[in-house]
Amino acid sequence: MSGQSSNDDIFLFIMRHGEAEAPRLDDKSRQLTQVGRQQSSAATQWLCANYCPDNAVDLALISPYRRTRQTLDMVSLDIVADKVEVNEDIIPDGSAELVSDYLSARIHSAVNSKQPLKRILVVSHMPLVSYLVDALCQSYTTSLFATASIAVIRYSPRTQKGTLVTHYQG
Repeated sequence: MSGQSSNDDIFLFIMRHGEAEAPRLDDKSRQLTQVGRQQSSAATQWLCANYCPDNAVDLALISPYRRTRQTLDMVSLDIVADKVEVNEDIIPDGSAELVSDYLSARIHSAVNSKQPLKRILVVSHMPLVSYLVDALCQSYTTSLFATASIAVIRYSPRTQKGTLVTHYQG
């Protein structure tokens, strides 16, 4: 399986939402297209086959925008999240450093708990997803994300740094 790591490492799956309707005045209400649903489903199948053989993640963080909620709905047909949180900071123009710090704090607080976080899914938007990967990995390549693509990061709570393992682009 591709997703093997040391027992201390955590996998972060940074996912861009599936293809959405054309832009409109109210960006928050844009919905997934049929293609976006298919993209999200294909990405989920890839995630299950390579990193989530038990079809579960410990935590899913999503933006409050409709298209990210709909993307998570598609993911949830195959992958169960133990906990889902809507996070107002993971919007298109959100601060990658703030989100990275939040993830680090959540991971750190769960390290010695009865329910440690081993796999976290973040469903968000461009350009935040690109900047977030850079912030988590402390590397500044600013990868582009196709719709419904997923960056897989192996994150070490000890060093508080991630390593980009792969980037599924569909």
